[in-house]
Order: sequence, then C-alpha cells, then structure tokens
Amino acid sequence: MVGDEPVTTPGVNHRLAPIDQTNWRDALRVRVSDEQLPMVADSQPVALVILAKAYVREGDRRWEPLAYLDAEGAIVAVLALTHADDTVEVRNIAVDIDRQGTGVGTTMMRALLDRCRSQGCRSVELTFHPSNEAAARLYRRVGFSPTGETRNGEPVWCFTLAE
Repeated sequence: MVGDEPVTTPGVNHRLAPIDQTNWRDALRVRVSDEQLPMVADSQPVALVILAKAYVREGDRRWEPLAYLDAEGAIVAVLALTHADDTVEVRNIAVDIDRQGTGVGTTMMRALLDRCRSQGCRSVELTFHPSNEAAARLYRRVGFSPTGETRNGEPVWCFTLAE
C-alpha cells in the first residue's frame, strides 16, 4: 500500500514514515518549547496526542500518524494527516526544538506534499495559530495560500495538488 511506504524528497536524505510499533518510542522524544505547545497540541509528547487522536479517529476521518526522519534515521519531527475523500488535512506538526531553524520544516512539508500527491489527493489543507508567524512563512514558502476561511479560530490554508 502506498500510504505505508516511506516517501523521500529528491536530493534530500530525509523521509516521512508511519509512526508504528518500531518507532513510536523514538517519536515520543520530539519536543516543542512550552511557548509553542498551545499552537501544536494539548500536551507533550506531541506524538502521543497524535496517536491518541488516530486511535479514536477524531473528526471521523482516517488518521495517518507520521514521523519525519533525518539522514541518519533519527526522528526530528512528527505530524498527522487526516483523510476525507480526496482532501488531506495536516495536523499537529511538531519539529523538535533542537532542529528548528535548520530547514527541517521546509523539507518535511515538501515530502508531505509528495506523499499526498502519490496517494492521489487533490488538495492539502492545514490550520495554524493566528499568531504563529513562523508557520505562516513556512506554509507560504512551500506554496500554501489562505482560503479566507477559519476553523476553530485558526486560518485555513490550502495547497491544490490537482484540479
């Protein structure tokens, strides 16, 4: 199944992989700062929040918990995709505090878009805390744009993969 295979980005030795029985403990080590936590999840470790939501299928969607691995195979970020029809929503993105500002977010988002494209998704949506200017810069840099909508007080941005 395509969704379970790691997706790599050409020219970058980083990859997305499912959080599963082989790596979930390592995923739990990803941390964000106390100031960032309210913008990412209800509590730390963020991977635990993602796995709990995947288990209960929050929003009645199919959840896909993912880890982002560096060239050495260390998990440097976690996130989830939720699937509904041909639209994917990115949820609970957390780049480890020690890896922030190193380009991980940009390469991860590009790998994420490649993964969604390979799964036949038509569009990718995400929301973020309105005061998170770093997130807005990242999402704009990789091609997301605001839809003008809000969800739970957060702006909705979209990347169209296919028309």
